[in-house]
Amino acid sequence: MAKQFFVPAHVDPSLFVINDALLGTGGIGYTICYILMTRQSIRDRTYAMPIFSLAFNFAWEIIFSIFVADAAREKAVFGLWMLIDLGLVYAVVQYGANEWRHAPAVGKNIGKIFAGMLAWWCIALYSLSIWWLNPADPVNPKDGKAYKGIRGIDADELGFWTALVDQVVLSVMSLAQIIIRGNSGGSSYGIWLTRFVGSLAGLNMNYAYCWWMWPEAHGYVVIPIVVLMMVTWVIADLAYLVVLYHVRQTEVVLGDGRKVRADQDFFYTNNNNNFSTLFGMASYSDRDEEDLKLALALSMQQSPPKDADRLGANNEAVDLTSDTEEEDDDMRRAIAMSLQECRKSSSPRPPKTQSQSHTTLSEQRASHEIPSLPTTRTASGSAAPSGQMGLSGLDRKAMEEARLARCGKRKRDPSPDQPHKQIASTAPAQSRQPTTFDSNPKHGRELQYPRGAIKRTFATGFPRTNDITIDEVLQAESVNIAVVSSFMWDSEWLNKKLSPLKVKQIWIMNAKSQDVQQRWVREMEDAGIPNLRIHFPPMGGLIHSMHSKFMLLFGRDKLRLVVPTANMTPMDWGDKVNNWQPGVMENSLFLVDLPRRSDGVMGKKQDLTTFGKELVCFLEKQELDKKVIEGVLKFDFTQTDHLAFVHAILEEQSITCTSGGVHKGEQQQLSTGLPGLAKAIRDVHLDDVKEIELDYASASLGAINDNFLQRIYLAAQGKPLTTTSAVSQVRRHFRIYFPTDDAVQNSIGGPDCGGIISLSSHYYNAATFPRECLRNYDSTRRGMLSHNKLLFVRGIKNDGRPFAWVYVGSANMSESAWGAQKVLKSGQTGSLNIRNWECGVLMPVPNEKMADMKLNDGAIPPMSVFRGTVEVPFVCADPLYGQYGDKQPWFRVVG
Repeated sequence: MAKQFFVPAHVDPSLFVINDALLGTGGIGYTICYILMTRQSIRDRTYAMPIFSLAFNFAWEIIFSIFVADAAREKAVFGLWMLIDLGLVYAVVQYGANEWRHAPAVGKNIGKIFAGMLAWWCIALYSLSIWWLNPADPVNPKDGKAYKGIRGIDADELGFWTALVDQVVLSVMSLAQIIIRGNSGGSSYGIWLTRFVGSLAGLNMNYAYCWWMWPEAHGYVVIPIVVLMMVTWVIADLAYLVVLYHVRQTEVVLGDGRKVRADQDFFYTNNNNNFSTLFGMASYSDRDEEDLKLALALSMQQSPPKDADRLGANNEAVDLTSDTEEEDDDMRRAIAMSLQECRKSSSPRPPKTQSQSHTTLSEQRASHEIPSLPTTRTASGSAAPSGQMGLSGLDRKAMEEARLARCGKRKRDPSPDQPHKQIASTAPAQSRQPTTFDSNPKHGRELQYPRGAIKRTFATGFPRTNDITIDEVLQAESVNIAVVSSFMWDSEWLNKKLSPLKVKQIWIMNAKSQDVQQRWVREMEDAGIPNLRIHFPPMGGLIHSMHSKFMLLFGRDKLRLVVPTANMTPMDWGDKVNNWQPGVMENSLFLVDLPRRSDGVMGKKQDLTTFGKELVCFLEKQELDKKVIEGVLKFDFTQTDHLAFVHAILEEQSITCTSGGVHKGEQQQLSTGLPGLAKAIRDVHLDDVKEIELDYASASLGAINDNFLQRIYLAAQGKPLTTTSAVSQVRRHFRIYFPTDDAVQNSIGGPDCGGIISLSSHYYNAATFPRECLRNYDSTRRGMLSHNKLLFVRGIKNDGRPFAWVYVGSANMSESAWGAQKVLKSGQTGSLNIRNWECGVLMPVPNEKMADMKLNDGAIPPMSVFRGTVEVPFVCADPLYGQYGDKQPWFRVVG
């Protein structure tokens, strides 16, 4: 504002007091807003302010603080904003590519693009300022105004016009940004409130008051274009608040903290949803692209490029599941021929170090959950468009020569599971994870877990115990084919761990709509990703989601079966998602190493152990490729006779093996859901029970009531549901471990990491909900949240012998996972209605451990009985008195 002694006499001096108060309110609001934006951007791994707006805003602060501002107070405020804005600029450079997966060229060069925008705005604003403030010929001079002692120059109007344009651009572009993103990444109610109040006070209210008190000097405030612009940004900001509320109800939080819109199905590729950009293929030279297309064409059953004829390429298709010597030779010759042009045209290069020659698909992009239905397609089709098909940093010549050299040194694998579309098989890169107590330098050559084991997932920043890293689970260098099933995904992270360039892969995904399935298959085909295809199990009828999680890791000497509670995201596996935060989410997993059959032939399903039969039945019901199931039958299940594979599957008819959907038939005949759990108890001879105690750690709770508790209690005893099978005081036997709201709020990752932990307040507030069974999930790794699904059962048999077993798998404590079923008035049991695909493993505590417990006669074993079988990951609550008290559980409903 102008100094008071230049102001006409009729202007009330209080104008300056109100002016300072309104500008101060705006300054404080924006200072807090910038700080909150920076913090939220880093948390969500995105940028909060639109890039164009940020460049405009930053340039405004630079020009006004250095060239325009006259008072020391104004220079200090603008300088402070500049410093805080450096955090927002950092977020753009560090995380900007996450929001431009549909335009990799923009994501790759986002720092340069921002720098160009900033330079342009600085030049534009500087040019405008020196023109407006020219002492010899100022723009729109006014009586009573002064600038640097020169009367008539109105710097306030210059600030008004530039700030108003900046505000309109910011508000409209922010609204467009959150609509396009469909998530609240980089946003919060606090950010909105401080920005809105700061802008309203410092811009609209301040200048409107100036016009009211001194209209002849501020007539520009009420011209129509100004009124329109003032109303425009206010409406845009209010609309932003409405959109923010709605996207927060449906968004999905990924493993690394990023947020995505719920309707982006499985792979989130921002707004374009192009599968090739999902994997972030970097541009390559035309000649290199032709060579790569030729090699990928043979591996993906597509026609080679037109120029392939000049190389004499053999374009015979290679089946993903095939494994013949002739096809391996074809592939080897095709890649060798595709390298001929590189040898002829490439200029001399400095020798690469070993670390530089490692092959990783580091540009691949993240994905998340989609809801599923039956369609299986091979990922064959056309190559990705020109300019997006190169693999940055891939020295194919050196890697292929190294691969061929190794192939000459080893004997041919006896398994039809060996992949032949390998581009390279270099030595493994140095692991970033600490070594495990179970680490084995020979990897697949020896069986680490021949009888099966249950492990905790690794957690960055915590001491190693009975845990295991994702790298130790995968043993990627010894895997030929991987079948991976998960509810949520981060493909960029997974493909760094298990590259499709080296390992044939089938991903079992969750998509209910057939249109969604077909769209993802098409985009997979268009991307031309080698050795990778996607599969959707049947999703008809009542089935809502494909929630089962498992891995089949085929190697030369063994098949490793893994059944985790974790999704395929770094957060669920305890991987580092940034440079400062330890692990935030813990899970558990079962894994077993099955040796190849000594006779080298494919076994028969009926000759398997019960565990093996149910596993194969589950795979059949998921309609996996026949070759996958035949591959499973080439391995020996003898050492799994003490285990049980438990599932929930889709089946329209009464049959001994079922999963998901409506199941009719006698209770004893059903082998899925809770009847399947009861059958598993009988199969491993843990029935004939007098009394049991149950401790269930669940990441999601459904509409639990006494009827459901009784059904679980009976199934855990191996008993069927009947009209006479009521359990008195069943709540006294149950402890359900689920976090309180305080536990989530105060956890390492905070509430943003609680999105996959769900309980509806509607369920909890129902009179039938067994609140007294709830116990706070307090991890022994303090501050970690849990995505575990663990059922610990301890009991005593009718003959007085104690026993204990544990279930680990994908099934939460809900009827969607285990099946809803009632006893009809006729005395018969009704249909079993299952809504999810689920799977898990039941492992008993060895009898030798029971013998060492030295229990009193008739005593139920304590929780310490599981020591040596499974590490109980939570602090065990008092058996009678809960820990909730007046505290509320964490409420979050995931669609």
